[in-house]
Amino acid sequence: MANFSGKFLKVWKVKENNGYIKLDLGDSQKNKDGSYDNWTWFDCLLLGEAGKKTFYEQDTIEITSGMIYQEKYNEKWYTRVKIFHAHVVDKEGNRSDNEATSPAPKKEYGKFVPGGGSQFKPAAAPFKDDDIPF
Repeated sequence: MANFSGKFLKVWKVKENNGYIKLDLGDSQKNKDGSYDNWTWFDCLLLGEAGKKTFYEQDTIEITSGMIYQEKYNEKWYTRVKIFHAHVVDKEGNRSDNEATSPAPKKEYGKFVPGGGSQFKPAAAPFKDDDIPF
């Protein structure tokens, strides 16, 4: 397991699966000869604060808190990514907390409630703790 932060990635695809939002993200690195190595991270799971935000395909995001880990499934090991905090950024790397900045998004995804299956459900109303005696 490895924790990471400060990584800028391109959103290639936004998916909902069993009530969770998953992103396919693109990453690249410039080599000394001027060429680029490119990677795609499939099914990156959004949890915590990142799971409450809206992301669009083609957005550039900055991940400020995430984790890479290994998971065994059917006798084979897979690399998985969980993202806890992320922000949409512009071309200069400035954060935009206005949900997403894409001018013409293909699909919009909101907050999906875990256990909701493939059916979209709006987020629950915020919990008010005014009536709790402590």
